[in-house]
Amino acid sequence: MPIISAHVNSVALLRNKPRLVADRHLLNCRSLPPPSASFAKERNAPPKSPLYSRFLAHGVPLRGTRYGVWGEGVRAIRLFDTKIHIRGILPFLTQVDIVIMGKNKDTPAYLTSDDAKYTLGIHRGPLISKHDDEGAQLAQIESVGGLSLETRKLKRTEKFQRHWKRFWCLHLLVTIIFLAIFLPVFFLVAIPAISQMVVNKSNLVLVNASVLNPRPDKIELTLLSALDLKIALPVRIEPITLNLFVRDTGAKNAWGQAKIDGKVIKGNTTLGVSKVETPLTNLDTWEEYVHNVVFEKETALSVRGVTNSYLGVLKSKVTMDKDIMSPVLDQFKKFSISDSGLVPAREDGTNLIGNATLPNPSVLTLDIGTIVLDVKSGDLVIGNATLKDVTIKPGDNVFPLTGILDIHTMIENLGKVLASQANALKTGSLALDTITRTVTWNDTLVPYYTNVMKQLTLTANVPIADLVKNTVHNLLSGNQTLTDILKSGGDTSKLLGDLSDSADDSDTASSALSDTSDLASKMKTSVAVRDMFHGAHPVKRDAIIELLASTYMKL
Repeated sequence: MPIISAHVNSVALLRNKPRLVADRHLLNCRSLPPPSASFAKERNAPPKSPLYSRFLAHGVPLRGTRYGVWGEGVRAIRLFDTKIHIRGILPFLTQVDIVIMGKNKDTPAYLTSDDAKYTLGIHRGPLISKHDDEGAQLAQIESVGGLSLETRKLKRTEKFQRHWKRFWCLHLLVTIIFLAIFLPVFFLVAIPAISQMVVNKSNLVLVNASVLNPRPDKIELTLLSALDLKIALPVRIEPITLNLFVRDTGAKNAWGQAKIDGKVIKGNTTLGVSKVETPLTNLDTWEEYVHNVVFEKETALSVRGVTNSYLGVLKSKVTMDKDIMSPVLDQFKKFSISDSGLVPAREDGTNLIGNATLPNPSVLTLDIGTIVLDVKSGDLVIGNATLKDVTIKPGDNVFPLTGILDIHTMIENLGKVLASQANALKTGSLALDTITRTVTWNDTLVPYYTNVMKQLTLTANVPIADLVKNTVHNLLSGNQTLTDILKSGGDTSKLLGDLSDSADDSDTASSALSDTSDLASKMKTSVAVRDMFHGAHPVKRDAIIELLASTYMKL
């Protein structure tokens, strides 16, 4: 049979499952159908013909691949494109170059000649040398119809696209399974956990607090705090009931509750209650909290409550368990008594007046009421003092002080008093200790304030100079009989006016009382002075009066 070369532009269907032999690179098949009658018309079909597209749709890139065919009743196809991908039944082939040769007497599967096995037709290309690497030569680049057969490495996107097209069903199934597991976990576990973490890391600062109208079993509470969630998105919370407690005793022993309305929190937002009557549910815990407020420099108001928060439409349950730190009273350090002095005894026995200063470095406002204090010099009780209508606000608070100083007790225990005042006298002052006896509000005893304040000793250093000056001035100017006596006693008509002048005029007052004994004698004859020293031994009384007069003259 003559050698005929033809370009067949038709579909060759391999009817059985092909087998790739690695060492020969052969595809064994039964037969190829005869060429189409219209191959002459179709031979110039463009590479992107429908057949070509259909061919590529099966995933076998055979564009421009050259094939050699032996003998009649074709039995084998020689492949030069070693990059061909073959899966299952070989799909449709197109653009196939077929060379029909004469009858081949060699055994098709095992050629006897080394050169013959590489002779595949006029389009075979160069022969392969015996000493060359056969695998490398089979990977040579050929070109048919101007199309390059050079292999190239696929990009990641191309690999991904090819992989997705092949396994999209598997990926879809895996995605559905993943979402079925992830979404419930995300909405039921992750979102609440994130919301709780935001609340835990938020700042809660006490802005304003007040305890007003204290009664044995309830108070009027104001509690305002600034909450900063540190997120840009607004968060809506439902109404929440906060238990107020001391951290050491736990939330189960809360001393009260604060019910806060629902609110939208965005940025720094103020939450709280204002002037709400609050029952005291646990008096022991409340008394412990009052103790911390009075004695500590800084203490925590612990709050705990559960509510629902909404981030958009996402609902999550959150627990607010925070300690609101705030500076508190710190034992009323810098407590002082000023403008103190003795006065003629009044009907209720009051003979001591002055001003008491109670500092408050916190943001708390506290209604205390009437405080009755015992005044002590060392361990000796020498009198009492009373502060009425005490309401402690932030800053320094000054209240008038009235009291009864037991002069008789002081004179009888003068040595003990002087011994306890030895260190204070060196600095020109008297150290007076005050200890709370009772605290009442509207004549009703407030037990938690009384019990706590009893444990606190307030020490005031009273300047002796001010005490003596105010005492002499009060005793002499506060008694009309004494005025008459002074007026009738010689050149002392300006005495009261000089004593009532300011400290800048003290030199003028001293010059008016040039004789210390004259002042002492006038004081000894004063009814007010005699009443003050009622019951005292005359010798001790006169010695104290002369000491007061001498001290006054030196001021």
